[in-house]
Amino acid sequence: MTAPFPPTIAEAAAGLAAGDLTAAGLTELCLARIEALDGLVNAYHKVLKDEALASAAASDARRAAGKDVGPLDGIPLAVKDVIQVENHACTANSRVLQDNIADTDASVIACLRAAGAVILGIVDTYEFAFGGRPTHDALFPPACNPWDVTRSTGGSSSGCGAAVAAGLCLGAVGSDAGGSIRSPAALCGTAGIKPTIGRVPTSGVMPLTFSLDTVGPLAQTAEDCALMLQAMAGYDPTDQLSADMPVPDYANALTDRLDGLTVGIARGFYRDDYDTPADIAGTYDVMGKVFEGLGAKVIDTDLPPLMDFHAVGRLILPSEAYAIHEETLQTRWTEFGPLARNRMMLGALVRSSDYLQAQRRRRELAHAVDAVFEDCDALVAPAMLTPAGPMDSDEAFPFLAAPMINVPFNLTDHPAVSVRCGFQDSGMPVGAQIVARRWKEAGALRVAHAYEQAAGWRDARAAVV
Repeated sequence: MTAPFPPTIAEAAAGLAAGDLTAAGLTELCLARIEALDGLVNAYHKVLKDEALASAAASDARRAAGKDVGPLDGIPLAVKDVIQVENHACTANSRVLQDNIADTDASVIACLRAAGAVILGIVDTYEFAFGGRPTHDALFPPACNPWDVTRSTGGSSSGCGAAVAAGLCLGAVGSDAGGSIRSPAALCGTAGIKPTIGRVPTSGVMPLTFSLDTVGPLAQTAEDCALMLQAMAGYDPTDQLSADMPVPDYANALTDRLDGLTVGIARGFYRDDYDTPADIAGTYDVMGKVFEGLGAKVIDTDLPPLMDFHAVGRLILPSEAYAIHEETLQTRWTEFGPLARNRMMLGALVRSSDYLQAQRRRRELAHAVDAVFEDCDALVAPAMLTPAGPMDSDEAFPFLAAPMINVPFNLTDHPAVSVRCGFQDSGMPVGAQIVARRWKEAGALRVAHAYEQAAGWRDARAAVV
């Protein structure tokens, strides 16, 4: 019999504080579920069993001595395989890096350890964090969607989405340059946040791009993401993009009501700019009623066409990825999986003038989204336009079939939270983005949390459970 589904981080933190749970017990629960279910899900590249149990024991000892260090103390978390964990391989799911042993923790992992978190293991990513369809030609087999293991998780934080949705950890640390946290969060029915660039340090995280990369949490709920982000956020002088500014109290900002706020709905993205299936589009249409019930004013917003964002993203992403990997592509060509290699090679075809024009248009698009926030406090946009694709897809460039729905807020650098907002006719989850002004992650999380509490979608569990 499979061990029970674990509690949320918030529930676990309360149970640990009350003495009803132990960190060792939570860790053993996750390890038992990994043993029972990960053969179906393929979330983990490596399980750090002995280290996790030792960390859990240390957490229990701190708590017994009255020295616990906060709500993450003793919470088992997973880490995407582009983020360094000391003394373990950081492979980016590529044969190019299969022997790449990290000599230190990434800054964000050091922050989580300082908060008492238990690092449970290292989970799947699309090769070098380049999203699209599942990568069957990489170092490790792809993670499967726990709601239907024949369907994709989305990417590139595929293992994070799968592990959280299957209850193989309580939260996970992912990265996002074009939707790589929000896509798996949406398709796997979890929550996840892409913060403003500079909010969470990226030192020790393998880059996909120079100007879009962020690191953030995935977890069962927006509240859990708030608790994780609290420990992850902060200034790191070794990260040239890190911002030296105060970190709000994210959990304390959460409320059950939204009285006095205005929420904008980006209906054009899923009604005018793409022929979104009715069972996905319909979930977004009814979200406004929930916000009105919470006391918010709901308005429609006017944004530039989604294809403008898509075109700019599809110039900048491969250009910067190719620039990062150019030397290795030239010297170790055969060690790359063809799927990741072909995506990166598109960047070699982009002229410098095209790249600069894309960056110019990017600034214009950012100003257009800024203008929306003159009339609203939060913006709701889809986090997916199509159902999760099949695991056996052999499509080389799946992004040609539909525009990238998550990339707009990478380009504009607005924080965005993905939350579950309903289900398709097939029973697969649907996710929506809650977007706020730059640096206002607390506002986005507040709106997301209130929505989750009122809508009632978040407690359903994936089929593999």
